[in-house]
Amino acid sequence: MSWPGFSFPFGAWFFLTLIPLVVLYFLKLKRPRVEISSLALWQSVVNDQRVNSPFQKFRRNLLLLLQLILLMLVILALMQPFISAGPETVEYLPVLIDCSASMSSKVNDADETRLDLAVEQVKGMIDNLRGNGKIALFTFSSGGRRLTEFSDDSQLLLRALQKVEPTDRASKLDEVLRMAEAYSRTASVEKVVVITDGNLNDQVDFELPFKLDIQRVPTGGNNLGITEMTARRSGPESWDVFVRVSGSATETAYADLRLLKNGETIGKEAIEASVEDSERVVFSVESKEAALLQATLTAKDFDSLQIDNSVWLNLPNTRPLKVYAAEKLYSWQHALSVQTETELDTAAEPSLPEYDLIITDVEDLKGSTAPIVVYNGLVPKELQDLISVAAVTENDTPVQIMDWLQTAPLLRHVQLRDVQIAEKAKYINDADSQALEERGYEVLIHGAEGPLMLQRRRGLQTEYYFLFHTDRSTLPYRVAFPILVSNVTEFALQQASLSEVAATATGVLPAISVAPNREYQVKGPLAGTYNVTSTPSGILVGVQAETVGKYDIFDGEELVASVGTGLLSSLETSLRPVDEIQFSEVRVATDEVKVIDSDRHIWWSLAFLAFIFLLFEWWYFQRAKGGLAA
Repeated sequence: MSWPGFSFPFGAWFFLTLIPLVVLYFLKLKRPRVEISSLALWQSVVNDQRVNSPFQKFRRNLLLLLQLILLMLVILALMQPFISAGPETVEYLPVLIDCSASMSSKVNDADETRLDLAVEQVKGMIDNLRGNGKIALFTFSSGGRRLTEFSDDSQLLLRALQKVEPTDRASKLDEVLRMAEAYSRTASVEKVVVITDGNLNDQVDFELPFKLDIQRVPTGGNNLGITEMTARRSGPESWDVFVRVSGSATETAYADLRLLKNGETIGKEAIEASVEDSERVVFSVESKEAALLQATLTAKDFDSLQIDNSVWLNLPNTRPLKVYAAEKLYSWQHALSVQTETELDTAAEPSLPEYDLIITDVEDLKGSTAPIVVYNGLVPKELQDLISVAAVTENDTPVQIMDWLQTAPLLRHVQLRDVQIAEKAKYINDADSQALEERGYEVLIHGAEGPLMLQRRRGLQTEYYFLFHTDRSTLPYRVAFPILVSNVTEFALQQASLSEVAATATGVLPAISVAPNREYQVKGPLAGTYNVTSTPSGILVGVQAETVGKYDIFDGEELVASVGTGLLSSLETSLRPVDEIQFSEVRVATDEVKVIDSDRHIWWSLAFLAFIFLLFEWWYFQRAKGGLAA
C-alpha cells in the first residue's frame, strides 16, 4: 500500500487552529437576564451552562463536530496530498526529445502535433519525480542540444520543456547519444529514454554504454511532400526542372503542384502519389539570367505536414565554362577545344583572377583561382620528402598502374590498365599512403612503387596532381584521355552550377560569392535579421538556415542575393516509423509510448468534501431554527 504524500507538508501547522476552536466551546457565556413566560426551556439553559463550565464532562455537540471536520478538511487540502504512482525514473535519467520536422505533423482531425504528445509524455515523467531521481532534458533533430543539467526541480524542468519547438530538419540520433554518453561519465546513467515518432535511420553507428528505451508517439495523419528538386541545363538558355513528390499513405493522394519563377507561376501539374509510388514531374524553364524558382504543393485532402510543401531553387546565369590550360599542354588544349559551352584560355599566363577550371604544369598560378585545379607533372612541395619522381631508364622495370579509384569524378569510366608511363613515382623515407592522408592527400591512382595521381580538398577547392607528365605517357593516345577530359569538364560545370543544380536543404546555406571582408545582413523567412562577414576570398559560408523559406542577403539596403531552402527529406515526409534500430552491437526495438501513471492529487477532493460539509452545516441548522420558530 502506498501512503499519501504531501506537496506542502508545512501546512500541518494550521492544525493548531483546532485548539482555539475547541476552547471557544468551553468558555462561559455571559447571558442577559430575560423574563420568560414558561420554564419549558430552563433545562436547555442548564445544559448549556454545564457545557461552558470548565472541567465538566463534554456533551456531544453536532455543530462543533462539523466545524472540526470542516477545518481539518480545509487544512488537509492546503497540504496538497497526493497518492504516488510509484517511481518512474532511475537515479539519473537523460530524456531525448525528437524535434525533427516530422514531429510537427498533425494527427487526423486534430490540431495536436506529435511533438505535443511527446511533451505531455515528458511532463508525466517530471510530475513523478518526487525525489526518485534527476532528469536531464535534450532535444535533437540533425544535431543535439542540451536543455538542462540533471535536476529534480520540476519547475525548472517544466520551464525548459516550454522552450521545446519543432525544427525544419531531418532527425539524426547519433550526435545526441554521444552527448548523453558524455554526461554518463559524470553521473550514474543506467538508462536513456528517447521520445520520438520513430522516423529514424534504422542503422546508427554508435556503441551503447547504457540501456536505451525508445518510445514512439502515435503516428501522424496522411502526408504529401516534395522530396527532391533539381535542374539540369538542356540548352544555352533553358533548363529542365525535376520535382519529386512522395506520400506517406498506402492509398493514392492527390494534389496540385505549381512552379513559380521570381514569384510568377510558370507551370502547374496534377499529382498522384503514395508511399509506394512517388511521382516525378519535369518542367521546362527558359532562363538566361539568374532566377529563383519555387515549387509549391497544395493537397486536396488532409495534409498533416505543411513544411515539406514548399521548396526553393536558385538557377544561375547561363554562361560558358571558363577554362585555362597552360600554354604547352597541347593534348589537353585539343581535348578541351571540342567540349561545348567552354571558353578556353591558352595564354602563357592566366589572364583572369577567377576560372572555373585550371589545368597547369606550373605551381605558380599568378594569383588566379578556380574551384578545380589539375596539376600536370608536379609533386606538391609538402610531399617532396615522401615522394620522388624520376625518368624511367633502360634498366628500370616498366611503370605499371596497379589500381585506381573508379568512383572519383575524374576517373569514372576511365580504363588505365594498358597506359605506359615514362616517369616513375615512388615512396621514399618509408612513406606510405597513410602518411599522405595525414597531410590531406588521397591517392587516386596507385603504381607498383608509389602513387601516380593525388587529390586534395581545401575548402571549396579541389586539387588534382598527376605526378607524372601526361605528355610523357601513352594516356593522350588512349580512349581514356577524352573521357577523362570530359569528366573534368563535367565536374567543373557541376561545381560552378552551370550544368546541374539542386535545391538546398535546411541547415546551412551554400557558399555565396560576395565582396571580401565585408559584413552582410541576412533576412530569413522568420522575423529579424543577423549579420555575417565574408571571408578574405569573398565567400559567405556557414550561413544558418534553420527554417524552410527564402533568405535575402543585403549589403546595407542593396539586395545582393536570394537563396531558398526546403525540407527535402523522404524520411521525414514518409512519416514512416522503424520497428528496430541497429546499433554497432545490438538491435533496439522502438515501442509505442507508454502512458505514465501520474501522481493522483486528492486535495481538490478534500476541498470539495469540505464544501459539502459547509452546505450540510448551513442547511441543518437553518432547518433546526425554522422548526423551533414553528
